[in-house]
Amino acid sequence: MIVVWSELAGDLGGVVLFLVWLVIPLLYLVALGRRYVRQSRESAQAAVWARDEVRQIREEQREGRNDVDAGE
Repeated sequence: MIVVWSELAGDLGGVVLFLVWLVIPLLYLVALGRRYVRQSRESAQAAVWARDEVRQIREEQREGRNDVDAGE
């Protein structure tokens, strides 16, 4: 009984080690993926904000030119 248990424990340790070896890279990829998605979302929000600012400035410039042309 003791011999069987020690062999089973050795095999069980190997199986656990193998499963950990399989799971850790997957968890690492998930963590990197989440970080990448978060950074991409933040970059996209910053790009949309910058685009809106540029559009607003261009509209103000057009309106300013139209006001100057109308006043002449």
